[in-house]
Amino acid sequence: METQARYTLVGAFVLAATLAVFAFVYWLHNTGGLGDRQMLQVRFQSSISGLLKGSSVLFNGIRVGEVTDIELSADAPKEVLVTLAVDRAAPVRADTTVNVDFQGLTGAPIIELRGGAAGAPPLTAAQGQAVPLLQASPESTQSLTQSARATLNRLDKVIDDNSAALHDAITGISTFAGVLARNSERIDGILAGLERFAGGGKGKPGIYNLPALSAAPACAEPTRALLVVPEPASPMAFNSDKVVIVGDPPEEFPFEKAQFTDNIPSVVQSKIIESLEGSGCIGAVTRPLDTLEPSDQLQAEIRQFAVVLKPEPRADVEIAIKLVSAEGKIEGSRIFHESVPLAAIDAPSAVAALDGAFLKVLSEAVPWIGKLPPAEPPKDAHDTGEAGHEDMPEMPEHPTP
Repeated sequence: METQARYTLVGAFVLAATLAVFAFVYWLHNTGGLGDRQMLQVRFQSSISGLLKGSSVLFNGIRVGEVTDIELSADAPKEVLVTLAVDRAAPVRADTTVNVDFQGLTGAPIIELRGGAAGAPPLTAAQGQAVPLLQASPESTQSLTQSARATLNRLDKVIDDNSAALHDAITGISTFAGVLARNSERIDGILAGLERFAGGGKGKPGIYNLPALSAAPACAEPTRALLVVPEPASPMAFNSDKVVIVGDPPEEFPFEKAQFTDNIPSVVQSKIIESLEGSGCIGAVTRPLDTLEPSDQLQAEIRQFAVVLKPEPRADVEIAIKLVSAEGKIEGSRIFHESVPLAAIDAPSAVAALDGAFLKVLSEAVPWIGKLPPAEPPKDAHDTGEAGHEDMPEMPEHPTP
């Protein structure tokens, strides 16, 4: 019996100690704590749904206390009295305002105090009251749900008042969308035309150059000392840095992004000079200069340098070449014509085909030029006179009388 009584006493002591600890923690957190607190009452004139005992009290965002009691007013059923325990250091004034706010969108309600004017008197209890009293405004307890509901009600009223105008606007938008759908192809064409007119909608053109002949030298030693190569003559259509198209180009204009480094005649001239220099058949190749003496000239005419679309897409190059001596005598003339089909209808394929056709022309023209013998120089006039003098018959002598 003594052992059982001893266990009962120990159990009762442990239970009492545990309850005391819980009571101390509750008192420390909710009913004043260790700091010096003052009691305040707040009178709300509307619902304070969600506010509980122990809810935090903030002053300008800083926690200064908690709610210790919530009760209904016996004299006014619409009013609620909330007792607060706040730090005495909190500057609660007579004009301090009270609001019910939320910590986060889904947090618990809290009491928020906002400081008044610096010169306002401290809040004191009125005569006959035990604690000071703050009066909360009717809007201070308006919850987020109530605010959202009020906003939706105002929005609904605005829509209801303007329902006819909104119906007309929606009908007009629907009609306009139908017109756009029926004329989509025309609109696409108009926009494409505006882009071309404004210079937009085009990618940056690719810059290309023609190749020079890089084969082994065609001559063991030069057949002539100097050859002047003027810029080739050409129709106006070929005097351009664009790829020339013969025929109706596709609607997408796939060749517009191809551009040579210079006008076609100038590029052809430089590549002919470069190819003749590498052939070993000419001692020196140059462009026309005013200070040079009359010399042999290679005169070229570009008759075709374009992409021909019919009957099948191909690059077509035709160049007529004449070799003219310094005295103006034509030593030789020939027309070189080559075609190369396009691998695809696009700018790189067009330039590649033109390169191939032009290389074929150079591979035939350069050896032909190197094999032409230079013209024999004319006989000297003095030598001709002496020879005529030697061949002239002697005049008979007259007899003396």
